[in-house]
Amino acid sequence: MSETENTLTCTFHPKRETQLRCNRCEQPICIKCATRTPTGYRCPECIRSQQKIFITTKWFDQILAGLITAFISYLGSRISLYLGFYTIFIALGAGYLAILLVKKAINNRRSPMLKYVISGSALLGSILPIVFSIIREFLVYGFFFAGGIFWPLAYAVIVTAYVYYQLKS
Repeated sequence: MSETENTLTCTFHPKRETQLRCNRCEQPICIKCATRTPTGYRCPECIRSQQKIFITTKWFDQILAGLITAFISYLGSRISLYLGFYTIFIALGAGYLAILLVKKAINNRRSPMLKYVISGSALLGSILPIVFSIIREFLVYGFFFAGGIFWPLAYAVIVTAYVYYQLKS
C-alpha cells in the first residue's frame, strides 16, 4: 500500500491533506473548513443543513415583528416623556410586552435575524418621540432645552438593551 492511498484530502480544498473527518457525514475536511461543535468537528454542508432546521420564520414575520415592536416602543416612549424615574419600569414593561406580542403574532417561529429586527425597531420607535419633541421645541421656542430628553433617552437605551438581551439566548 503506497503513501498516497492513505493520504486524505479535504473535500472542499482538494490540495490540502488532512486526517480530520466530519463527524456527521464522514467527509474529509481541513481545519479551515471544520467547525467545532460539542460533539466534534462538522463540515460546512452539515453546519448549513443543521442551521436551516432552526430558521423557521416566514417572509412577513420580520416585518410584523418590527411593526409591533416599534408601535409598543413608541407608546412607551411617549409615556416616558411625563414619568421621570418611573421610565425605567415602563421600559422594562414595554420590552417584555413587545417580545410577548411578537412571539404570539409569529407563532414562536425563529430566526437569528429576528433579534436585530426587533431591537432596531425598539430603538427606532423609542427615538421618534424624542425627535418630535426636539423639533417642536425648535419651532415653538427657537431653541432646544436638553434637560427634557434625559428620561426618554434612558427609556430608549433600556428598552433596546432589554429586548436584545432577552432575545440573544
